[in-house]
Amino acid sequence: MSSIVPVPSRTPTGRLYDPPWEIPQALPVAGDWNYRLSAEAGAVHGSSRAPSLHDYGDYGSGLVLNDFRFALDQGAPARYLDVTAGAVGRDDQHFRASFGRNGDFRTSLYFSQIPKLFTDRARTVFQGAGSGNLTLPAGLVPGNNTPAQLAAALEPAPFFELGFTRKTAGLDFDATPGTDWRLYARYAQDRKTGTRPSGGASGYPGAPAVETIEPLDYKTHNVSAGLQWVRDAHQANLGYSGSFFRNGIDTLSWENPLTLGDPAVLQRSRVDLYPDNSFHNLKLDASAALPLRGRLSGGLSWSRMSQDDALIAHTVNSGILGGVNLANWNTTAALSRASAGARIDTRLIHLSGAFSPLRDLSLQARLRRYEEDNKTRYIAFNPLTGQSGYIGLDGANNVNIVPGLFRVPVHSIPFEHRKDSYGVEGDYRLLRRTSVTLGYEREINRHPHREHARTDEERFRAALNNRDIPWATIRLTFEHATRSGDNYNFDPNQMFYSGAALINAPATLAELRKYDVADRTQRILNGRVNFLVARDMDLAVAGRRLENDYGAAYGRLGERITAFNLEWNWQPRPAASAYAHYGFERRHNRMAQISDDPAGWGTGNPNAGGAAYPLANRWEEGSRDDAHTVGLGFRYAFSRATLETGYTYLYSPYRTRYSFASAGALAGGAAAAAGAGDGMPDMVFRQQAVETSLKLAIDKHAALRLYHRYERTRLEDWHYDGLSPVFAGGAGVFLDAGPRSHSGNLFGVFLQYTPGRAGK
Repeated sequence: MSSIVPVPSRTPTGRLYDPPWEIPQALPVAGDWNYRLSAEAGAVHGSSRAPSLHDYGDYGSGLVLNDFRFALDQGAPARYLDVTAGAVGRDDQHFRASFGRNGDFRTSLYFSQIPKLFTDRARTVFQGAGSGNLTLPAGLVPGNNTPAQLAAALEPAPFFELGFTRKTAGLDFDATPGTDWRLYARYAQDRKTGTRPSGGASGYPGAPAVETIEPLDYKTHNVSAGLQWVRDAHQANLGYSGSFFRNGIDTLSWENPLTLGDPAVLQRSRVDLYPDNSFHNLKLDASAALPLRGRLSGGLSWSRMSQDDALIAHTVNSGILGGVNLANWNTTAALSRASAGARIDTRLIHLSGAFSPLRDLSLQARLRRYEEDNKTRYIAFNPLTGQSGYIGLDGANNVNIVPGLFRVPVHSIPFEHRKDSYGVEGDYRLLRRTSVTLGYEREINRHPHREHARTDEERFRAALNNRDIPWATIRLTFEHATRSGDNYNFDPNQMFYSGAALINAPATLAELRKYDVADRTQRILNGRVNFLVARDMDLAVAGRRLENDYGAAYGRLGERITAFNLEWNWQPRPAASAYAHYGFERRHNRMAQISDDPAGWGTGNPNAGGAAYPLANRWEEGSRDDAHTVGLGFRYAFSRATLETGYTYLYSPYRTRYSFASAGALAGGAAAAAGAGDGMPDMVFRQQAVETSLKLAIDKHAALRLYHRYERTRLEDWHYDGLSPVFAGGAGVFLDAGPRSHSGNLFGVFLQYTPGRAGK
């Protein structure tokens, strides 16, 4: 629908198209060159600095060039130049310039940046935030401070922001050197700089948690290039893509603010940050027309992911820890190799065919094989001492040297798999615009280092599409899938662990099933009906139901997802429109487990009901996660003014309920059971926003736009209730960076200018 075509038009599924934006009038500039220009600039003022208002956008107060569009085009030679920009000078600014000749080539340059703010009220005892080395201020001793001393040091500490900015710049080039050929090349550089909260070393029991500040200095180079060949009956595509990640900061070290074991030994901690890594992919796709209105398509793809980052020593500390001389472990000479040498290769081959032997019948068949080959190998062996094992998580007071109290992982596990799938599908047209679809697919997964070495999944699909009813369109689909596997091995990777241990504790509960490979029955029902209420009005009703049953006694037991959506849209004329929608989604999950009893570890019995996993320690938990969304709004254009307003509301409660057979199921024992009840407090997220824009025409070329947005967010989360930066018992130090409720207004005044003809 537009001022030229006042009758609303619809998509093939019956939904009304959105009203199109009016293109600014082309004006002559020189010779056969024409230009189009539109711009919007002004000022905004916000009354809130809540971090959520700076998630992926910058709504700070000040001047802003909100939108700029400039286009040049030349008639017969078909040359053009397009320049767009937005939020210029702000943390979410973006620019793009494209130039070329229609049907010949196109080149684009672009830049954008996106901010992410976690909090503006973080406090820390550390100095050096943003670097790879966090130190304690004068007066605090690494590894030997009381909670009271830390609280006193935090009292005068200023608030500061934790967040990052992501900047992306790139160059695209496309060319069509001939009618059958097209080539393209892309390059983009992505930079992420800033800070974010990060967990430090911790251990249970005895090692306090420390929330640190992770520095971000990432640079990623993305490249791609390809050649395409197209004819009436044949097509082919050869392409390469690569991604190269570089981290400007290799490790994060910090002085321990709390006591970890012997304060003369565990004074500092260190973690290795994300390593430099590379990715390569090469692919070839081709297709050809066949008789019976058929087409055969296939492709080959190869990828390699690799990183060879220099490994760091087990610890940065010195002294004697648990009878171990750290001098033999705080050097890279204690490693079995100097660098990671990690590599994973993947291969993909696929083939599909489509045929129409009858006018109303179409058939499809497809084959696919994906292989992942993990070449990474590492042995935890110290050539200085001749021992296998490692010092676990520097600063966590954790020594894992063979023979240990429990078995120790000494080899990396080369997780890999092969996935084979094939399927057939038939589509039959029952009526002129009504069809029914039946499909079958089988997937075979082989993963040698998982609990099921092989799983088989069969999926049946049925669909109905109806567009013959004059007042509605209907789409219904139903899927039923079953997954089963060979013998379940609850401890498939024991060969990668040391055989010697002081206690032969079971690896896990034998009856526990990992949900991603466990037997599963799945049912999915989707439906959507679009009602053509009137020529200028539609109503859409959609629903979805997913059920996963795992048939397990322990682990994830079942999952249910129910979703419902209702949408209404009215477009009585180009100058007026209104909409409303409501959405609902509910997720149910159930799981069960048996808490192990240390008194039974020595039996080595992994079965439910044994000494290590007594039935008295069984517990079960169910969760329900709901989301209600409401949206409504309208747009109306008067003779010299246009008013737009919209309202959104989100209400999302999350509930957990649990039961336990006895106090032995809880980590806190009888004391915890006395006050445990039947669930944790509900968590609730509420958010509502009202957005209004009023545009007043000044003259033929200019308009004044007034803007207002009000947003209110309320959070109820027991995780953060009463959470202080320093636990009184010395169990942890935090940044006080949790989410918080907020409300605020944003006001804006903008001047729009469009030579020739005004806006929308």
